[in-house]
Amino acid sequence: MESINFESGYKTYAINGDESRVIRVNLSDQNIGHRIDEVMNALPQWKESHGGDEKSQSYFDFDVFLKSKIDYAFGEGTSNAVFGDMNCLAVANEKGECVLETFINALVPIIRSDMAQAAKNQQRHIKDMVDSRKLDDIASTIKGTAP
Repeated sequence: MESINFESGYKTYAINGDESRVIRVNLSDQNIGHRIDEVMNALPQWKESHGGDEKSQSYFDFDVFLKSKIDYAFGEGTSNAVFGDMNCLAVANEKGECVLETFINALVPIIRSDMAQAAKNQQRHIKDMVDSRKLDDIASTIKGTAP
């Protein structure tokens, strides 16, 4: 089978420097910010709905729920690369923050910065394509009227 290879806007990030644990994020996906906000809003909603319930089944259920939200926000398989089999609510540090919090707090600033740079690059490139009439050439190729 022949392969079509092209750049698609994804950037790969190693988790804690471990190149066998990576996530891929599409920096051109304008909806990622909305999905990140949904993930961030899930924790207080769960705490409120469970009234501080610390039963292990509740933590298990919420772990499953949060991992599905992480995969929704950043792409299928992200939660496995980040957390593996560990409950994402496991305590990560002496402040009592959970692993989910430390992951989000580490990732979001990087993603937002990289996405802002990608948007600037995109705007500059589109302007260049319009100014150089490269878009016209692409349209002609698609229509089959290119020389």
